[in-house]
Amino acid sequence: NEPGGRYIDFLIPGMLGMGLMGGGLWGVGFVIVDMRIRKVLKRLMATPMRRSDLLIGVMLSRMVFMIPEMFLLLIFARYVFGVVNYGSYVTVVFLVILGAFQFSGIGLLVACRVRTMEAISGLMNLTMLPMWMLSGIFFSYERFPEAVHPLIRVLPLTSLIDALRAVMQDGAHLSALIPEISLISIWSV
Repeated sequence: NEPGGRYIDFLIPGMLGMGLMGGGLWGVGFVIVDMRIRKVLKRLMATPMRRSDLLIGVMLSRMVFMIPEMFLLLIFARYVFGVVNYGSYVTVVFLVILGAFQFSGIGLLVACRVRTMEAISGLMNLTMLPMWMLSGIFFSYERFPEAVHPLIRVLPLTSLIDALRAVMQDGAHLSALIPEISLISIWSV
């Protein structure tokens, strides 16, 4: 019953990570494939705009919607369930932006060659399913056998959730999150 030790305190960072993953993968992946199907991508490539500008624009436009959604979840958790952030809000904001960038990039990677909505739907689910099950959204991944812990820890969602939990539950500083931030950065690139 004590703040920081309740299930809801454990769940909210997992929900933040899951929201960032879903928003980045589905938001960016579906937009790219939809633009390809409607031949908009081909028309945009005929303009003087650089391809990198288009891709950055798509990723940033998704972040414009995704980041406020995460803050609404934090505000809701705070005032409805009394979830307290024991760390720095600046660090949480940094992790949310870094996580949004990471999953937008993965969504872009998954969508880069897909030609149909059915294919992108299947690939997105194939990408997300292991992270839904293993990354510790709803329960700790420590419950899985020790042999699979190294594999679980390299999943993009696991490092993001671990970092968010460390900040929100334990008050960890940015310097204590170097391994997680490094892994998130590698996935982002």
